[in-house]
Amino acid sequence: MSPSLYGYVLKVSGKQQVRLGLLTLVVSPLASVPLELQRKIVNHAVVGDAVELLLAYGGMYLVVLLVQAGLKFVRDIYMYRIAEGVTRLLRKKFIHLGPPDAGIDDGTKQAIISSESEKVGGFVAESISLPLLQVGTVLSIATYMLVVEPLIAAVAIAFLVPSIVIVGFAQPILNRLSRSKITVVRALGESVLGDGRSDTGQGAESDNLVERIYGLRIRFANIKNATKSLNQLITGLGLLSILLVGGWLAIQGRTEIGIIVAFMSGYERMTNPTRDLLNFYRRLSMMRVQYRLLAEAARVSRQ
Repeated sequence: MSPSLYGYVLKVSGKQQVRLGLLTLVVSPLASVPLELQRKIVNHAVVGDAVELLLAYGGMYLVVLLVQAGLKFVRDIYMYRIAEGVTRLLRKKFIHLGPPDAGIDDGTKQAIISSESEKVGGFVAESISLPLLQVGTVLSIATYMLVVEPLIAAVAIAFLVPSIVIVGFAQPILNRLSRSKITVVRALGESVLGDGRSDTGQGAESDNLVERIYGLRIRFANIKNATKSLNQLITGLGLLSILLVGGWLAIQGRTEIGIIVAFMSGYERMTNPTRDLLNFYRRLSMMRVQYRLLAEAARVSRQ
């Protein structure tokens, strides 16, 4: 196995990643099109009492939604095939590593074959296309907002920064907890599969490992949920800023109601991929830990 996570990604799915990336580049620019149609519907069709324009813009909106849905469906199916293919490859690899005395414990081998291989396979499928899609979506919407109304856009986008800072502080802690949990889960599997599992001492050891896993998962969940709650609060403050700044500009006649409506929708469309990027960063950090353990297990078994 490659010494680095992304080295492995390119080794097992390089050509598929290129195709998936090209498909993603087609999908992401479409994110800002519905915002402009929303603005036109409110400012031109609704305000101008133009039924013909309303129907025309509504039809265009529907076409864009159908195209987006179709392209995303194709992309998701392709990602799923990549994930399952890598999972199958890993399982076959560790099934044929050899007997327990080859250097890898039964518990570790069972954990890799049953669940860890699926996590790695799932990550490989999204490792390039997911951040590419989310970054493209955020840039497309942010550019549109800055061009249409720079002041409102700048205030709203500024509220995305605290979310990034919060995740930056929390993620190293989550990484340590994740590595500890993986190690203890493997130890529990080996303990349960051991020849002396009916022994009282062996049972006590397994109980202690279960308690350690419980404590690690609770600490992990507390930090993760606190981060999630803070990010949700920041998202709400961003929407409030659009209402206040946009409303103030509208009262002064310096902006249009349609822009406020489109920007509120755009901000939510922008915070969702930003949140997905932060979640991806979390998964990337934890997957590097898990892949390192997986690669070490494969290396030990060959020695």
